[in-house]
Amino acid sequence: MGERGMVTIELWVSDPTELRALRSLLGRIQGLEVVQRAGRPAEGELGAWDVLQVAAASGGLLVAAVGAIPEFIRSRRTEVTVTIKRDDQEIAVTAANAEDALRLVDKALNG
Repeated sequence: MGERGMVTIELWVSDPTELRALRSLLGRIQGLEVVQRAGRPAEGELGAWDVLQVAAASGGLLVAAVGAIPEFIRSRRTEVTVTIKRDDQEIAVTAANAEDALRLVDKALNG
């Protein structure tokens, strides 16, 4: 991860038991590098959930990967939120706002 020219986002799931399923889904997309890492607690917090770092050679490929998230959310038995972070921008994707979130991620990655 973090190779020159790679575009990277971080993802985490409101239900940490679903992170493995999301990692598996994204890992099937050719051209993506998906690595699970220990989360870093914010100031004053004792712990943090693991995150997925997802990297690709282009923002377009990451947008395609993010396109898989709404179906992932809808396929869960319980309601989950997937948070996407790039630099200082964060977007929480739920079943209710999935289509808007895709547009925002595309804009954040591709200008």
